[in-house]
Amino acid sequence: MPEELERDLGLPSVIAISMGAMIGSGIFILPGIAMQEAGPAVILAFVLAAVLVLPAALSIAELGTAMPEAGGDYIFIERGMGPGAGTIAGLGTWLMLMFKGSLALFGGMFYLEPVLSSFDVTMTQTELRLLAVVIGALLVGINVIGVKQTGGLQKILVVVMLFILGGFVGLTGGSVDTALYGGSLDGFFSEGSVGLFAATATVLISYGGVTKVAAVAEEIENPGRNLPLGLLLSLAITAILYALIVAVIVGVVEEEMLLTDEWENVPVVAVVEVVGLGFVMVVLIVVAAMFALISTANAGVLTASRYPFALSRDNLLPKLFGDVNDRFRTPVTAILITGGVMLFVVVALPVEQIAKTAGAFQILVYILVCLSLMAFRRRDPEWYEPEFYSPLYPWIQIFGVVSGVFIITQMDLLPQVGGVGIAILGAVWYYVYGRPRVDRSGVMGEALVDIVEPTLPEGEEKPHRIVVPVANPETDRGLIRLAAAKAAKEEPAELVAMNVITVPDQTSLAQEVAYEQERIERQQEILDEAQEIADELGIGLRTHAIVGRDVGDTVLDVIEREDADGVVMGWSGVRKPRDRILGSNIDRIIERAPCEVSLVRPRGETVGDIVAFVDGGQYSETVVRQAAAFAEAENGATLTLVNIQTVGADESEAEATERGRALIENVTTRVGLDEYEWNVVTGDDVQATLITVANEYDTAVLGLSQRTALEQVFSGSLSDTLGEEVDGKVILVRNADATIQSLQTAIARRFRRGRP
Repeated sequence: MPEELERDLGLPSVIAISMGAMIGSGIFILPGIAMQEAGPAVILAFVLAAVLVLPAALSIAELGTAMPEAGGDYIFIERGMGPGAGTIAGLGTWLMLMFKGSLALFGGMFYLEPVLSSFDVTMTQTELRLLAVVIGALLVGINVIGVKQTGGLQKILVVVMLFILGGFVGLTGGSVDTALYGGSLDGFFSEGSVGLFAATATVLISYGGVTKVAAVAEEIENPGRNLPLGLLLSLAITAILYALIVAVIVGVVEEEMLLTDEWENVPVVAVVEVVGLGFVMVVLIVVAAMFALISTANAGVLTASRYPFALSRDNLLPKLFGDVNDRFRTPVTAILITGGVMLFVVVALPVEQIAKTAGAFQILVYILVCLSLMAFRRRDPEWYEPEFYSPLYPWIQIFGVVSGVFIITQMDLLPQVGGVGIAILGAVWYYVYGRPRVDRSGVMGEALVDIVEPTLPEGEEKPHRIVVPVANPETDRGLIRLAAAKAAKEEPAELVAMNVITVPDQTSLAQEVAYEQERIERQQEILDEAQEIADELGIGLRTHAIVGRDVGDTVLDVIEREDADGVVMGWSGVRKPRDRILGSNIDRIIERAPCEVSLVRPRGETVGDIVAFVDGGQYSETVVRQAAAFAEAENGATLTLVNIQTVGADESEAEATERGRALIENVTTRVGLDEYEWNVVTGDDVQATLITVANEYDTAVLGLSQRTALEQVFSGSLSDTLGEEVDGKVILVRNADATIQSLQTAIARRFRRGRP
């Protein structure tokens, strides 16, 4: 069975990843440096740099929809122009990420100075470099042990940065003095075209993140739409934001002040100082800068493993570069080498040279990307069927190549030597190491994963599908038996068993498929056992073996893909304290699954004597229907429907019992159930009474708790209490149209609507 790679990055995540990689050193560090070269025209330099990036972004968008694989631009160049060019591109991109991360890491330390100086603390450049090395080492360690990041966290960071930077523009825009723009066209271009192009080359690295999302193209949902749209939107939004911020910097801070050692590397704080927005605004800017710059540095380490993995997979680097550590499940060798180079650059090079050298590597890759797209279009292989086509082909790609070569000629000697040097190094490495190990040329390759969606013959009815996530052979048989019982009265019906191997963000999904055969084989064993159980029970079953980032999102994706009618999944019965606040995989499935949900706290394989609690709520019919199906599917099983009543001050126990009996009868009539036992139990404490009754039976079935998210945070839900205090099997169910909210959703909706 082929492994499926989970695609769970939507358009917001694509934009967040791309912008998160762009909003960093470009705006917080480089304006002061670039202003030395271009004068007021530095504003135009940021816009011009975005225009120069556009051809590569459009080419990446097309190539990414045709080959959504780990490795991004390296894959496109290797497949289009051959392994020689691919080696140059892979090494160049890898080095570019290292230099960009180093720039963000070292540059971020300058933003600590304005805050520290308020407390009479000063740091020399040597001390700042040492602090950057310490933080960089911590980031390397975090990535080695595989501390998980989430798309949600990345989106939050981007929103926070946009909010602070947008507020910065709004609060300082009114203080702009247009006289500082030069007073005339000649004054604006005071450094001439040479200065403008030199500044453009310097700030080009600001947009380096726009194409880096292609490195995770294998994880993008609907890549034909979300990849190109995300790339273009993130580039446009970032370019506009950059232009506005730089326009404020140039129009507020006099050039003499911006070029001093004190303010050159912290231009945004310089604006706050001149306008007089106070210490609080300085702190907010520093927070945004540290978020952006440390996030960018971490992204340099995080995404680094994708490139050596892709190179090693294609026999262009030794296999150890793609090896995954058995303990941490991360590519330790690639991370340590990347981190080591980043820290060396922090110690050895000045900020300006780091930026320009990284920009030279980036331009080289952009040129090769444009040439690769032209190669694919000319050769037009049968398998090349992108969902998005770059407009204005081939003219925009020709513009990308010519403009890239021109900008490199405007750079200083060191970045020029670096760009040419990496090309020569890559060529020599390929000739000595790679060429004897590969026998392919460009414009060839095959999809890494072939996912076949379920199809139905024309006119055939869709089966009643129930998804069953399996992971533990000791409990899987019981889950599959319950799922089969749920589907027994439906015709046709089938089960879909799935197992997810989770992978840290530091490791490519395809890397896990290629190198972690032990985990893959264990996954196959679990699914094979599920198939055997289904065969014994006489019910159809299909399986999904998936490699993904997050179990909850992957289960939801399979439910949607399969158009499932229900999901039956195991549940430990115990909720960790942090899950009450942050939510868990199960919380997301309960909240978002568009089908019936059954959570099972396993206790043995059989159901035995079943008690179903009927309370007249929205889940009562589902509780009774599922409990009856479980009892009917097992010989000797009994079903008792129980309602718990509290006796009012002005009524008798007999009246309360009659009220409960009528409620049970009303529900069973709607369900069409005739054979069952019933009981009405009275008690002042409904929860304690329910637990007492549940412990008298082998299996308890009831609806999921309807308590609010905030109540669950502070006191837990009835479901949690049942899981901890009931001895037998517990099955919690909800309808397909349930409206349970996680705490995160409850808070989000409250702020969005402005009311509870």
